[in-house]
Amino acid sequence: MKIRTTGALAVLAFATLLALVFVFVRPAAVEAVYPVEKARLIFSRGFVSRLRGLLRAAEANAENARLRREAALLTLLRADVVRVDEENARLRRALGYAKSVRGEWFAAEVFSSGGGAAGARRTIRIGKGTLDGVRDGAVVVSPDGLVGRVSSVSPHTAEVSLVSDMGVKVSCEIETGGRAKVRGMIVGGSEDLLEFRFFDGDDADVPPRSRVTTTGLGGVFPAGLAVGSYLGGGKVQPAVDFSALEDVFIRRAN
Repeated sequence: MKIRTTGALAVLAFATLLALVFVFVRPAAVEAVYPVEKARLIFSRGFVSRLRGLLRAAEANAENARLRREAALLTLLRADVVRVDEENARLRRALGYAKSVRGEWFAAEVFSSGGGAAGARRTIRIGKGTLDGVRDGAVVVSPDGLVGRVSSVSPHTAEVSLVSDMGVKVSCEIETGGRAKVRGMIVGGSEDLLEFRFFDGDDADVPPRSRVTTTGLGGVFPAGLAVGSYLGGGKVQPAVDFSALEDVFIRRAN
């Protein structure tokens, strides 16, 4: 009986000791792990959050870059569609003109222009030459009117002196609306204004902006080609915008 009592007391004492250890040691243990937990919290809220932010920013930047590339591509495609539409319109105009003069003219692309001072464009270079049947002195026109004459030619290209060149003299007449036509000659000028020199008389009876056309005299230029509009004072506004030429037509040699 005494042994059983002693064992019970020992168990009770051990339990009491464990309770005391739990009461006094647990706070110390919890306090001991506090720095670790604090560090983990700071790490998770700081570094990890920033890392996530950087990853999101990187994803956003990549998405923005992709959208910019797509926008640039769409811009290029839109510009290409506009260019194709303009090219089609230009070719339709040229084709319409080619049908009206079929058999006598053939088309050539304009490569470059220049020659002369600013405002006095004198020449253009075209992408047809002797191998295509171009001959020196051939007449060159556009759907709008007279361009000039071939002044030099190579196997694959030719240089065209424009109506604004002093060397290209064109016999013309001013249509006066039923009255007698006034005749004269274009003797150079600039790409904006051509010089008209009267054979006889003056422009007293010429209505404003009367049409100026070729007479066909001399056998160089066919009759009836549009040259421009008479502005008065011997000035003619060209029918052709020389700076915008893309295609021209060359008269076949006889």
